[in-house]
Amino acid sequence: MHIAPLFHTQYVEAKGCMLVNQGGSGNFIEKGRITSRQMAMLLFTLIISTIDVYMPAVVAGVAGRDAWIAVILAVLYALIIWAVAIALASRFPRQTIIHYSRELLGPLLGSLVGILQVIFFFFIGASITRILADIMKTSFMPYTPMVVFTISVMLVASYAASGGLEVIARLNEILLPLGLAALIFVGFGSLPQVDFGNFLPVMEQGLGPVNWGGVVLVSILAEIVIVLMLYPYLSDQTRAGVNGLWALLGLGAAMQIGVLAIGLFTAEVTAAMNFPALEMVRAIRLGPLMTHPDVVIVAVWVGGIFIKLALLYYVVTLGLAQWLGLNSYQFLLAPVGIWMVVYSLVAYHSLADFWVLETKVFPGYALFHTFLIPLFLLLVAWVRGLGAKS
Repeated sequence: MHIAPLFHTQYVEAKGCMLVNQGGSGNFIEKGRITSRQMAMLLFTLIISTIDVYMPAVVAGVAGRDAWIAVILAVLYALIIWAVAIALASRFPRQTIIHYSRELLGPLLGSLVGILQVIFFFFIGASITRILADIMKTSFMPYTPMVVFTISVMLVASYAASGGLEVIARLNEILLPLGLAALIFVGFGSLPQVDFGNFLPVMEQGLGPVNWGGVVLVSILAEIVIVLMLYPYLSDQTRAGVNGLWALLGLGAAMQIGVLAIGLFTAEVTAAMNFPALEMVRAIRLGPLMTHPDVVIVAVWVGGIFIKLALLYYVVTLGLAQWLGLNSYQFLLAPVGIWMVVYSLVAYHSLADFWVLETKVFPGYALFHTFLIPLFLLLVAWVRGLGAKS
């Protein structure tokens, strides 16, 4: 594919689809636009829908009672990743990473980088599908086959993804306030029973476990690099960096609510739980008038996980279509969805396998895709003088 010099307005024909492209070439496919505020809300939902459900157990097993410090470190590390991602995206404001990786590294190596990013988001989407199925099966419907949950959520996510980015963003605007209300309810409802003595002594094991806890957490926070696929579709790109910053700070505060599980159950007990957030809800005392609040909260969480899955599903199919040079991603929804369901069922034998992956393998895998690759592309763009300088 011929890449014209940047800063020249050009008309590019991609599979019969004409588009005007300033600041780079590529098959846009998506015609919708969202604001940077909607993007920040999507980023918040993308992370919080899962990180507060199971990650308190993972980080408690790594950092122990110092998990709250690990959260602070994770946010600081995530700010660095966000700065690199925004710097890279803003150099190519009319292209996704699928396009400018080829421009920077050549057709062969650039194509490899592009498909690796698509595979990364595919892996996260399949893992999220499995997490949702595990939550429903282990906590509410143990006799229902897991495949029922995975296929059901994939069908709904496929319908949302087929509507495009605007549809997903508007759905998120409706569901996110419910999720925030549920989060605040869990936080304030748990506070009376929290024993802050469970967080003492501070740094008993030194900085090593705390730092690794921060790395484990930032491997999830690093999913914010999905902005490299969303940036060309923002109507107010200059506000993206600031709004993403606020989203990260909000995520830091939300994760501290999840860490309250250690104050409720101690670090050792929290580390042994599958879904500490669910146990936090069940521990809230509301009197005889309201029983089983966990059902309501889980319904809200399922809505958040659905938005996350729909966004990942959309990005995978969009990125794959751009990588193949197609003018539509719609007909890729079915095969990608089938593969996500199959992978989610066969990739893990149990939740124990998933926890091992999250703590031993996934941090390195995630940071390679979300930090090292974008940083490398940014350095190449800077050395070669490609992309916008602002």
